[in-house]
Amino acid sequence: MEYVFEVFFEESFRKLERSGLKSRKSRRDVIDHLNAVISGCIEGRQTASAQLAVALAVKSAIDYHRKMKYGNHEVCMMGKFHNVLYIAVRVAWDWSLEDSEVIRTLLEEIYQCENTFERIFLGALFGANAPHFIAGWKSDFKDQDENLRALVFFLHHAGNSKLCFPHYSYAYHNTMPTNHGADPNPDDGGAPPIISLLDKLRENENRSYPYQLVSCLKLLLTCTVMVELPYKPHLFHVRKEMFELKYGTLLQDNLIPREQVFGVPKLKLICRCRVRNLLRNAFQLPRGIAKLAVPRKIKKYIDLLD
Repeated sequence: MEYVFEVFFEESFRKLERSGLKSRKSRRDVIDHLNAVISGCIEGRQTASAQLAVALAVKSAIDYHRKMKYGNHEVCMMGKFHNVLYIAVRVAWDWSLEDSEVIRTLLEEIYQCENTFERIFLGALFGANAPHFIAGWKSDFKDQDENLRALVFFLHHAGNSKLCFPHYSYAYHNTMPTNHGADPNPDDGGAPPIISLLDKLRENENRSYPYQLVSCLKLLLTCTVMVELPYKPHLFHVRKEMFELKYGTLLQDNLIPREQVFGVPKLKLICRCRVRNLLRNAFQLPRGIAKLAVPRKIKKYIDLLD
C-alpha cells in the first residue's frame, strides 16, 4: 500500500500548478480522491485495516513534503508542496486516525514550516469562512462546530504523544487549548496575555465590555494564581500605583479580583493551579482529572467547568 500512496502523491501533484491547492475546493477534490484510494485499498486487501491504510496515506503525504523540502535545500517551497500536509490533516480527521505518533509527526512537520497552527485554530475560533478575511484562506472543515471537534481531536493526540511547542503567539488561548494544557503564562518573560486583554478592555471608554473579551479574561484568571504586575524593575508600591492608575476602572468594575493582583489569592485557586500544573507537566490534561481520587465537584472545579 505504501507504493500506492507514493504514486498517488507523485502523479497527482505533478499535474497541479504550484498554487493548485490554494482554494478549498481544489483541496477538497484531492481529499475526496485520496479517500477513494484509501477505500479501494481497504476493500482490495483483506489484511488491510482502515487505520493502517489511513496511517500509510498520512505518512506518504509527510514523506512527499519532506522530499520536496529536501530537494530545495531544506527550505519548504510552500504552495502545493506544503498544502499536502493539510490534505493529510483532513484525511486523518475524516477517518478518525488513532495512531498518535503519526499525528505527532504531522503536527511537527506543519510547525517546522509555520511556527503556528492557525489553520487549525482560526476556524474553531471564528468559523470556517472568517479565516478567508483574516488570513486569505478558507478552513478545510465545513463549519465552526466541525473545526472545534477537529481541534479537540488533534489536541487529544498531542497530549497522548506528549507533544510540546514553544509559544510564539498568545492569540489562541481559549477554553479548549487551555483545558488541554496550554500554559496561560509566557515562558520567555514576555507580557502575559492577561495584561494584553486588560489593555484591550480599557479601550472601552463607556465601560461596555465585549462578552468575548470578558469571558477570555475570566478563563485565564481561573488558571492563574497571581497577575504579574508590569513595570519592572520598579519597586512593588510604585508598580501598584501605576497599575491602579492605568486599570483602575477595570478594578472598580470587578473584572480583576484585587486579591489576584495585590493581595493573597484564595486557597482553592492556588490548589487548582498547582494540581493543573502537575497534570500538565505529566501530559495528563484534561483526561487525568477523571482519575483523581477526589469528589466529582472538585474534579469539575479543576477541569475549569465550575
